[in-house]
Amino acid sequence: MKQPNKLARGILFTDFYQLTMAQLYFRAGLQDEPVQFDYFFRTLPDYGEHRAGYCVQAGMATLLEWMEDAAFGEEEISALAGLTGRKGTPLFQPDFLDWLREEGNFREISISAIPEGRAVFPDLPLAVIRGPLAAAQLLESPLLNHLNFQTLIATKAARIRRAAGERLLIDFGMRRAQGFGANAAARAALVGGADFTSNTGISLDLGYPPGGTHAHSMVQFFLARGK
Repeated sequence: MKQPNKLARGILFTDFYQLTMAQLYFRAGLQDEPVQFDYFFRTLPDYGEHRAGYCVQAGMATLLEWMEDAAFGEEEISALAGLTGRKGTPLFQPDFLDWLREEGNFREISISAIPEGRAVFPDLPLAVIRGPLAAAQLLESPLLNHLNFQTLIATKAARIRRAAGERLLIDFGMRRAQGFGANAAARAALVGGADFTSNTGISLDLGYPPGGTHAHSMVQFFLARGK
């Protein structure tokens, strides 16, 4: 299986039903209806013996960066045009695909949100999304992906920061992360209070010096040479 490309990282980085719902709105003439969606979470993280007393907001900057370039180009339109249903008929109609080509972006979306790094709590809007119905619907899945994951990591980092006090705190989670999700996780750890992350690329991209220790393999190598 080939590596993910532009289709996997661009505006099609969304759940499929968001697209089918957008077509339904378009067919009903509702695609431009103004709407408001509130983003919130229902419960605090449960750590077994106790429940966290807060979460730390994170992920908005990477979401906004993704939104800037997310649009339906010819590659995305061609991919959707080739999809068929159970009866072999096209799932997406040409007029809807033309609309996506011209209007399928987030330029009309506005977001009001609690700044990253702030403490947030259940059942209160962390972000308020306003804009045309179809575009706001397409944004739901990537918004949840960016904000839910990074808020989770930033919250954990903040709790470790509090427990560590003034001691040095370094994120070293890259090797256990899921693919390029390591970049989002490292960024969120910094938002949550880590002093450094061992992830070199994202550190330099964000203007932070990378930090770390060394691998066990180096110790084993020098021990072996000393025998």
